Amino acid sequence: MKIWARNTMFSTLWNLFILPFVEYAFMQRALLSCVLLCISAVPLGVFLLLRGLSLVGDSLAHGILPGIALAAIFFGMAPVPLFIGGIAAGLIVAFISNQLSTRSIIPEEASFTVIYSLSLALGVLILFHHGTNTNVMHLLFGSVLGIDSVTLSLIAAVCVLTTLFLGKFRKLLLMYCFDPLLFQVAGYHHKVLMFSFFALVVSNLVASYQAIGTLLALGLMMLPAITGRILCGHYRQIFKVSSLFGIFGCYAGLLLSYHIDWPSGPSIILCLGVQCLAAYGFKRSGKTLY
Repeated sequence: MKIWARNTMFSTLWNLFILPFVEYAFMQRALLSCVLLCISAVPLGVFLLLRGLSLVGDSLAHGILPGIALAAIFFGMAPVPLFIGGIAAGLIVAFISNQLSTRSIIPEEASFTVIYSLSLALGVLILFHHGTNTNVMHLLFGSVLGIDSVTLSLIAAVCVLTTLFLGKFRKLLLMYCFDPLLFQVAGYHHKVLMFSFFALVVSNLVASYQAIGTLLALGLMMLPAITGRILCGHYRQIFKVSSLFGIFGCYAGLLLSYHIDWPSGPSIILCLGVQCLAAYGFKRSGKTLY
């Protein structure tokens, strides 16, 4: 009887937590894409958080919408044109915002807000007049369960590029986060490094859009970073814990989407948000991981 009960429990757990990723290729691609995004996008979110530039990330996340919308109109839902269009729009937003902040009294965050509002409005108008309901839902909320091999390859390429960049310039970025004045005095090329950093942020947001959608892409980047920042006192541990929480939240969101038939993108963001609130409650109890 005990053996039967043990086997039944194992079978139930297997069916709930493992079987979907063993039986279905689309679940495997979805999980792999989320893992790659957590490895690349979440550390960038940590840097944005440490530097106090979360609002800039929000602006870039919505600023990619016009480029993606135009690419969808002219090239359909092909992954490569959508990817290129999103990156182009994001870089234009970053460039114009930088020009506004350097050539006027407008702070950098405010300049990003101005361009972000215009970009989001423009993207919505383009979709309203030229997009179908299916295209609009896909662009705004993503479809991680529908990721194909081409999209997965693009996400993997972004992950590799981001990992190499952070491996080489991580110390300089940390210096910029904690002591930007020392960073400038040391003679490093501040503008070149930060433009490269924001270009990677845009690339990861575009890659995340493929899974989560433009409206929720920033959540995948920032929510795990915030969770790690709440739980950890040392910056070295924040990066590790954030990525692990990001992967677990995506895994839980995919399972939730599979078993309850919820949209995958919002399900993932919901799980990441619940983790963040739980971490806050854990911290309020006076505990810390590191």
